Amino acid sequence: MNTVGPARARRDRIERWRGDRRLLVGAIVASAAALVCGFLAGRGFGSLVEMIRTMAIDSVFDDRGDGDPPYGPVWGTFAVFGGIAGASLASVAMRRYQGRPSGPVFPVVLVFAMSTLGIWVSSREWLPPLAVGIAVDPVFHTDEKWEFWGWSMYYADLWVPACMLVLTLLVLWYAIQVSRRYAEMVRNRDWMLGYGRRVPAQIVDVKVHLGGDESGTRVVGTTVTLRFVDAAGVSHWVTRRTRDTTIATAEVLFDPASPSDDKKIFVALRRYPALSDWLPAA
Repeated sequence: MNTVGPARARRDRIERWRGDRRLLVGAIVASAAALVCGFLAGRGFGSLVEMIRTMAIDSVFDDRGDGDPPYGPVWGTFAVFGGIAGASLASVAMRRYQGRPSGPVFPVVLVFAMSTLGIWVSSREWLPPLAVGIAVDPVFHTDEKWEFWGWSMYYADLWVPACMLVLTLLVLWYAIQVSRRYAEMVRNRDWMLGYGRRVPAQIVDVKVHLGGDESGTRVVGTTVTLRFVDAAGVSHWVTRRTRDTTIATAEVLFDPASPSDDKKIFVALRRYPALSDWLPAA
């Protein structure tokens, strides 16, 4: 017989995992695996681009490299899935280790960075054309001049890694913005947990969001509207989007000095909320 309620047992389990070094080790290992897979995925994509480039700048009768098996694109395809899995596992491990409501984005940045490096390394190994500006036919000698596509693919060893670098920088910029917003949220939440006021809230409305898939319609989340009363007896209404579909209780954490400040209002939709259950009101 269990003497601890499910809600409290869940909270204790989450708090017990927070700061566990095994999760940190797991995140490091998963990140390392994601780095390797990202590099292999980049090299595989580079090999695929090389095949397209060769068909664009050389004649179909150019048999250089025809005897090489296409290991690069094949292993690159497997590496894509490995990189996604490694980044996801690293994100989940860090989420539990830090007690976050969601995982960090930086593992994805590492995968993009290593993929960029893999593409660049692969581009240094691409076969040069038999002649610049002409698709040489070594069999029938019906050479053809390059059009726009041929010239574009000739310089693919420059613009493909450059485009991937730009994409990586955009993902890095997004990750930095998300990290800054999360850090600000954590500072506000920790301050509120120490100096704010915590009161029960009334669930006024629950709007269910539905999503369709091959198996039919399913519930993908809810938007909950809550009402709480501050120390002066004034009612306030806040909303929160959540993936939980069964909500039985709610609490609100707010600043008694400024109860209308949305940045200092946090909502927990679980009984015995863990640290990661306190989320800013939407």
